[in-house]
Amino acid sequence: MKICLTTEHYSPHVGGVEIVFQEYAKRLSQRGHQVRIVTSNSGGITGQKKINNKLTIYYLQCSSFFNHPVFSKKQLSAHIQWADIIHTTTFTAALPSVSLAKKYKKPCILMVHEVLREKWFTVEKNPLKVLAFLFFEWYVINKKYTLWQVISMSTKEDLLKYSIPENKIRTIYHGIDYKLWNKNVSKKSLTKLFKVLTSKKIILYNGRPGQTKGIFVLLDAIKKIKSKLPKDFIFGFIISDTPEQERRKFIKLVKKNKLTNVIKITKALPYDQLPSYRKDAFAFVVPSITEGFGFTTAETSALDIPLIVSDVGSIPEVASGKVLFFKNRDSTDLSKKILLAIKNKFNNITLKKFNWDNTINKVEKIYTESVNSKQTKGNK
Repeated sequence: MKICLTTEHYSPHVGGVEIVFQEYAKRLSQRGHQVRIVTSNSGGITGQKKINNKLTIYYLQCSSFFNHPVFSKKQLSAHIQWADIIHTTTFTAALPSVSLAKKYKKPCILMVHEVLREKWFTVEKNPLKVLAFLFFEWYVINKKYTLWQVISMSTKEDLLKYSIPENKIRTIYHGIDYKLWNKNVSKKSLTKLFKVLTSKKIILYNGRPGQTKGIFVLLDAIKKIKSKLPKDFIFGFIISDTPEQERRKFIKLVKKNKLTNVIKITKALPYDQLPSYRKDAFAFVVPSITEGFGFTTAETSALDIPLIVSDVGSIPEVASGKVLFFKNRDSTDLSKKILLAIKNKFNNITLKKFNWDNTINKVEKIYTESVNSKQTKGNK
């Protein structure tokens, strides 16, 4: 089968979506499918990169819409014509992909990472922007795809609110690479990473500094317990450079609130280095305001590192091991849970596993279903 995956971002750009399509592309090509990744040059690469005779990546120079790359139909046309099936993602990659799929009579699947709906009001203060984002989300999701793929039950529940037919929705969890993420991984010193002179117990955050990731909720919680924090505890933040404005804002607030002694910050690390550093954490915090799947939660569970996580979205579906849940966006409740964590008062949840082979089996199944459905309609 010839598969075209269209996505806004791809490695070396850093993020969960990039991991997903990287695994899809690698594993589908290993199973004998011909795969094209069509993406933007947001990771700093422009042009064509041939991985092997089954997998090629096309990095396109794109314009931008609210920091999201925008593809033209002209850029995608040849790739859509080539493919037997198109698999695209929310948000900006989807519109030209589904439009061209309709033109060339190809099945098109939309991967829905998360549906914000009313949650836009919690992540954006400007009401005009909220309305614009809300309309755009509705418009993208309500195009005529062959199937809608969601990555958790919570995302499915949100998608149903947009009146998408339930029989057209397929729930397929992402997988975790357990060769990278397992309790036997060797540790790398977080104390050295954050250039702390004396050994500390570090409560770690790792991810983007975007509004939906909740780092400002975590910052507010740290402010509330600063005086109660034992001297041998600090907080470490491994955060990416983007969104740049939010990163600068976070650093500025850390300094303004005189928290530089208890909060240490460093830039994003290569993905394959993260397990060893996370393994050295006393506990790991996921303060997300929205979450479609929850990679960091599932990955850290596999390391057998205690978690302090928001109760939002899919996180309760994927969190396991030693876990403390706090109320979404409630910094007071988060501060209480941090103090409980310091006393090692976690709840225990049986380990949950998310296998990539199971994921790809289900993806292949919906590809076959979609292609057969399109051929049946074409023969009528």
